[in-house]
Amino acid sequence: MKKHKLMLYLKRYTPTILTYLSAVGVAVTAAMAVKASPKAIHLIDEMADKKERSLTRLEIAYAVLPAYVPAIAVGLSTVACMFGANILNKRQQASLASAYAVLCNYHKEYRRKLVELSGEETDIEIRNAIVRGQCNYHPVGIDVPDEKSIFYEEISGESITCYEKEIMDAEYHLNRNFVLRGYVSLNEFYGLLGLPKTDYGESVGWSMADGYCWIDFEHRLVSRDDGGSDVYVIDILFPPDAGYLDM
Repeated sequence: MKKHKLMLYLKRYTPTILTYLSAVGVAVTAAMAVKASPKAIHLIDEMADKKERSLTRLEIAYAVLPAYVPAIAVGLSTVACMFGANILNKRQQASLASAYAVLCNYHKEYRRKLVELSGEETDIEIRNAIVRGQCNYHPVGIDVPDEKSIFYEEISGESITCYEKEIMDAEYHLNRNFVLRGYVSLNEFYGLLGLPKTDYGESVGWSMADGYCWIDFEHRLVSRDDGGSDVYVIDILFPPDAGYLDM
């Protein structure tokens, strides 16, 4: 069991380990090269004395090679660590993207079947209950007038206090970019809203290749159980997809 855990640990953190080794390797390579320089100068002088003339560049390189072999070996190992870390990072990113795609498809199918079996009202009530339980009601920003409303973004779990017009402007500009470019990421929407961007938000989005040319939004009012200010949920009718860049 311990061996299995060790293998899992190494598989998960190998890119990080290789990155640290690369950083250490750069420093060690530089130190070894500096340390080898006096020996290299001595070897050049020794060969020049034997030949009794000035050495060519090729001869100088041949003369100093034995002195710099350890530094060259460490340098090549450092480069190998850098490439290895990059390859493993790309593999992990591909695995995460696949996991996100499976999760998104499962969520869509679950929502579709729930609506089919219990109706849209049940689906909405369940989502409203989730909002009541998870929304922290802490707006992004400060000094907001009382006439502004709290808007809750379901995927990120973040809330923002602003005018509805500001939310609609963000939705419009997202769709404008969508029409002009053919695709947009969820993080692009977060940026227009002024919400923090996330790793998940960068990996999912919308594409015209999915068969629609406009991303529809609704603002659903949810009343709080504690009698506090009502919350408007930003309801994205077409959920973002992990394969939005596979056009």
